[in-house]
Amino acid sequence: MKRTPTLLQIASWESAWPYDDEPRFTLHIAARLAGVSPALVRQLQRRGWIQPKTMPGGGVGYSLRDVRLLIRVREWRETLGLDLAGIEVALHLRQQILALQEELAQLEAEMARQVAALNAEIQRLRRLLAEDGQWRDAP
Repeated sequence: MKRTPTLLQIASWESAWPYDDEPRFTLHIAARLAGVSPALVRQLQRRGWIQPKTMPGGGVGYSLRDVRLLIRVREWRETLGLDLAGIEVALHLRQQILALQEELAQLEAEMARQVAALNAEIQRLRRLLAEDGQWRDAP
């Protein structure tokens, strides 16, 4: 029985290949790793979802990021029954979610910095109050 790596297995390869966009796989190897047909790889290439790049030895190849996308397409077709139009919408929504999560993380970090600054100011004002026993305007 033919076994293809799961998305989690391929994701674990990242430590070996820190550059996700570097071309590493020929069309047939990328298709085999993802468990899809070479025809689907070509179709997604025509749609602009994946773009092969020139490999160091010549020829074109597909990156780890491309293989992950191929796996996602296969899994969503098999498990969710989505066609390519549905997958395109889902991928777009996923990109939006990831961008919003990044924005939220930045806002949370900024909020934490502001809370820390406010807490420091509160502590400074408490020290001033403790020194004099009365409230006075900060210098």
